[in-house]
Amino acid sequence: MRAAILQMRVVPGDVKHNLGRAEELLSTTSAEVVLLPELFTTGFDYPRLRALALPIEEHAETLRGLAGSRVLAGTVPELRGGRVYNTMLVVDGEGVRGVYRKLHLFGQEKEHFAPGEEVSLAHARGVRWGLSICYDLRFPELFRALTFLGAQVVLLSAEFPAERQQHFEVLCRARAIENLCYVLACNCTGRDAMNRYAGGSLAVSPWGEVIARAGEGEEVLEFTLEPQEVERVRESFPALRDAKPERFLSLLGGGRGWSRWTP
Repeated sequence: MRAAILQMRVVPGDVKHNLGRAEELLSTTSAEVVLLPELFTTGFDYPRLRALALPIEEHAETLRGLAGSRVLAGTVPELRGGRVYNTMLVVDGEGVRGVYRKLHLFGQEKEHFAPGEEVSLAHARGVRWGLSICYDLRFPELFRALTFLGAQVVLLSAEFPAERQQHFEVLCRARAIENLCYVLACNCTGRDAMNRYAGGSLAVSPWGEVIARAGEGEEVLEFTLEPQEVERVRESFPALRDAKPERFLSLLGGGRGWSRWTP
């Protein structure tokens, strides 16, 4: 299966430009599955965020138009029940294949977005895709939950700042190694009022090997995925069978022990 990561510059608030640029980049690849950056239509334009947020159905229609016959994933500002969510949509020509609302909000995001409440998979092209967004990368329990739900490939859309770029690759590789799955991570490039973004999007194999890596500028990063390789790796190195999540939850009082880390 051919896949592609569209590493692009996102212009805050300029939906027309961003959609047009995504369409231009999409026209250069015949990949079956394509991943876009976090909030690729709007960026983190906080002053206009609520005005730019749309119901999921309207975003889905726009993304389906971009996708054509391929699978397309990226995040958008979703207006739902009067609240705004940072939402990953996975669509193809037939409809929506997965929806995930960002669980872990970083810094100023907490003032503008509502947190999601569910872990989510998408089902497309015979593959189980785990869904994640940027700051989620620092929380291994989300990736382990996706793995136990059956994820073979985890998609990560991001706007990861250049000052923490080294963390980006290390954590992507760690999440792949821990869960013996592919991790595909799409970062943006350029800068906005808050940060500079250094690209560095990458695809990581179930063994933690980087099979494709982008530079700093706009780029369509193409590579081959072999989802059946995930099952082969998990059979040859069955570490997941030895995991004991229920043991750790019991040590934490069914999860209540996490409260000790709350400021």
